[in-house]
Amino acid sequence: METELYQQVRDLLYLEADLLDRQRWDEWLALYADDCVYWVPAWLSEDELGDDPEMQVNMIYIVGKPGLAARLHRISSGQAYAELPLSRTSHLVDTVRILASGEAAVSASAKWLTLSVDARMGKQIRGGWYEYELRREAGALRIGRKKIVLLEDVIDGAVDIHQI
Repeated sequence: METELYQQVRDLLYLEADLLDRQRWDEWLALYADDCVYWVPAWLSEDELGDDPEMQVNMIYIVGKPGLAARLHRISSGQAYAELPLSRTSHLVDTVRILASGEAAVSASAKWLTLSVDARMGKQIRGGWYEYELRREAGALRIGRKKIVLLEDVIDGAVDIHQI
């Protein structure tokens, strides 16, 4: 059973990365629960990562699927100036781990690297780790919460949801 759960989690994380790279926004959004949280905390100091998205500065903090949908619309419609032209990406996801598992939810983590290429910034490589709360809904796993820890504390260029 644990092997099957691990494969389901791994496959979901791999699918999410692939859909971002292929810019298949609607399919990517469908992986998320309606009340999802998408969070990229900021580094508060050299060794202290923000832990309260409501009271501290964040790089990205989106609550709810409508917020993610609005961001995707800005990216795909050309309304996000920092993303013109839209960068091409390649996500590598590895070191997938199940941290806890219950009847309703699974806690998981993974390491990631992303290569982004655009005409203005050239090539950028970013990396970090993901922390997920995955929910069991209608026989499938949905992303209820995703925390993206970006190793960089000083950002050069744009950072958006498809680049991390």
